[in-house]
Amino acid sequence: SREAVNPDPRPHVVVVGDLLLDIDVDGSVDRLCPDAPAPVLDVAATRESPGGAGLAALLCTARARVTLVAPVAADDQGRRLLQALRERMDVVPLGHAGPTRTKVRLRTDGRSLLRMDEGGPGTPTDVPLARVRDLLATADSALSIFGAKGDVLRAAARFVADRKN
Repeated sequence: SREAVNPDPRPHVVVVGDLLLDIDVDGSVDRLCPDAPAPVLDVAATRESPGGAGLAALLCTARARVTLVAPVAADDQGRRLLQALRERMDVVPLGHAGPTRTKVRLRTDGRSLLRMDEGGPGTPTDVPLARVRDLLATADSALSIFGAKGDVLRAAARFVADRKN
């Protein structure tokens, strides 16, 4: 039998970890709230982008073929993340109990006024351990990216470490 030849000669990187949705809300502050000593942000632009393992995977795509293994929530944010990431890499979406973790940064003049975190970290479900092992066994390199509160995919992270043995 003839081996399949991958037309992309770049190294293959597998990224395993927590997937976040980063939302940056930029605007200007010209006044304070009348009912509290807090600034009023007049919104000029809002941008969404993958965070956590999604951001790490995107950065790797500049020089490598990338496969992202991450829990993806079955909510609107999770669907948007999955769509954006699949345009740039292969994604192995795992089940995710709970909503997508979002980090919203309210910013003005290049500085953050406030960060709001919502959702997550969630619990992974339907982890195809054999598929994750196979991906890691054939990868040229692997990264594990977990948030400060993330218990997500600790078993898969052990595969990254065990791969070296």
